[in-house]
Amino acid sequence: MNTLKILKDINSLDKPYIIYKTPKGFDLFTNFSKKIILSNKNVENFINSIPLSKKKLKKTDLYIGFFGYEILNYLIGIKFSKKRKNHFPKGIFYKPETIISLNEDLIFTPLNDEKKKKQFKININKKNYTKIFNKFKKKIKQGETYQIKICTKYKNKSAIDPLDFFCRLSTSNLAPEAFLIKDKNYSVISCSPETLIQKKGRSIITKPIAGTLKKNKNLNKKKAMKYFKNNIKETKEHNMIVDMERNDLSRICVPGSVKIEKEKTIEEYKDLFHYVSFIKGKLKEKIGTINIIKSMMPGGSVIGCPKISTLNLLNNQEKESRNIYTGSFGYIKFNGDMRFNIIIRSILNYKNISEISVASGVVIDSNASNEFNENFIKAKALIDLFK
Repeated sequence: MNTLKILKDINSLDKPYIIYKTPKGFDLFTNFSKKIILSNKNVENFINSIPLSKKKLKKTDLYIGFFGYEILNYLIGIKFSKKRKNHFPKGIFYKPETIISLNEDLIFTPLNDEKKKKQFKININKKNYTKIFNKFKKKIKQGETYQIKICTKYKNKSAIDPLDFFCRLSTSNLAPEAFLIKDKNYSVISCSPETLIQKKGRSIITKPIAGTLKKNKNLNKKKAMKYFKNNIKETKEHNMIVDMERNDLSRICVPGSVKIEKEKTIEEYKDLFHYVSFIKGKLKEKIGTINIIKSMMPGGSVIGCPKISTLNLLNNQEKESRNIYTGSFGYIKFNGDMRFNIIIRSILNYKNISEISVASGVVIDSNASNEFNENFIKAKALIDLFK
């Protein structure tokens, strides 16, 4: 069936669906028989109740959805100070009964080109960002953290067509962990580049990203690599995150099995280059889904390190819930295999409020102005969709 017709048909129906990037194109998940809204009370029970079968699976034998940032903190015993909330669910998973493979050319024209309010408001201006930056710089000097990610949010009021946004985003800035969730009262549009967990059998892979360079007409991958290798701050940040991800894997993997498969490669996106490594391990025999999630989430590359003390610093400082941002989206199959990303480069639209969250890393060599500007560079591809 024609991809355009499938997209038009699914978008005209009043039922939820999910689109997720695959190596060959996209998968469309729909006709959900279950929708589980997660809370602190039911999250562990949900994870532990996912059936683990050794029989041959049907393609639809899985749950797909997301864990929000706050519920992942709860799972590892991190507490929060009081925050402003928009009462968005802490996580939602769906059981699909239909999965359709789509090609990589997602083209869709919305029936109504609704008027969008383009102006975004940022929750932390440069002056306040610098104050937080300087506070965390002191914490680094005092040894409480070595690297910490300051989150800023861009918000506007806007009724959007999420499928239109996702198709345009996939055309202009396709990323390996891109996904769309469309439900009755919310949508998530994402061009996330970062794979947190890829598990098959006892093999597990993570792909930490740490290092960002704004593109210009004089830059290519080779020059970007030279920049990262010669930049002490970027190299230090990358090495710290790689070490932390290796430690996270080492808690659940056979001793000596955790190896760096590819170290410090370059990935190219619409507005920037990223510094990336690939780490692989072999899981211990009795490690279950809950153990993997608690060890690997929230992903360290978007938090800082060491993970626990840095999360405590962040959660005492941040005044708003992160919601989906730096949570994880993906699926868990009924044989225990799973794939999860880190939710970054994403738009959460809930009750017609669009929210884009971004963060940049602070280390001892960081500059407040540079990090504040880096946040905007990361948000730009998403903000441009509202033009």
